[in-house]
Amino acid sequence: MFLHLGGNTVAEGKKIIAILNLEKGSCCKDLINNKQNRQVEDVSEGKPKALVLTDDRIIITPISSLTLSKRAKQTAV
Repeated sequence: MFLHLGGNTVAEGKKIIAILNLEKGSCCKDLINNKQNRQVEDVSEGKPKALVLTDDRIIITPISSLTLSKRAKQTAV
């Protein structure tokens, strides 16, 4: 399963660790600053809404965390 994150970016479902809301969370800035060998990819085009943490990268996306969670559940079925 692959999850579309905006633009031309997808993430493999089994590699996704967390989908976090950037609009309400302050912990996300700490994750980006302490990226621990993860590549940071910003596909939000200046409108960041969610952060997707995978085992090898951090993706900042314009799609809300709620929408991404719904997509992940639909593709898992």
